[in-house]
Amino acid sequence: IIVGLYLMDILKLSWNSIPLNKAKVTGIFGALILGLLFGIGLGPCTFAYLAPVLGVVFHIANTNLIKAILLIAAFGIGHCAVIVIAGSMTQVVQKYLNWTDSSKITIFIKRSAGFLVVIGGIYFIYTSF
Repeated sequence: IIVGLYLMDILKLSWNSIPLNKAKVTGIFGALILGLLFGIGLGPCTFAYLAPVLGVVFHIANTNLIKAILLIAAFGIGHCAVIVIAGSMTQVVQKYLNWTDSSKITIFIKRSAGFLVVIGGIYFIYTSF
């Protein structure tokens, strides 16, 4: 509900109070730490898609180990390719972000998504009792 209110611009949260620049972790080690943090945070979300793939891979591995390895490798490449492409296209992403800052439709979509998140939160609270 709090995230929904933030998306709707009803609740203002300051992200500047988080001291991220004090860690002074840079370079390859910094990238590794950042990747580990995002992996831990996104792991539960990714597992919902990874679980069926692992089920198929484990089933196939009994009879055809090479095919099972190729399946999990293809999933991993496809999963990471989007991140690599997005990271490689920073100039295009920056142009898009500059466009969305002044776009009315983006504000409408953000606030609509926030409203849906608030409704979802209220629904989950209501059904938990």
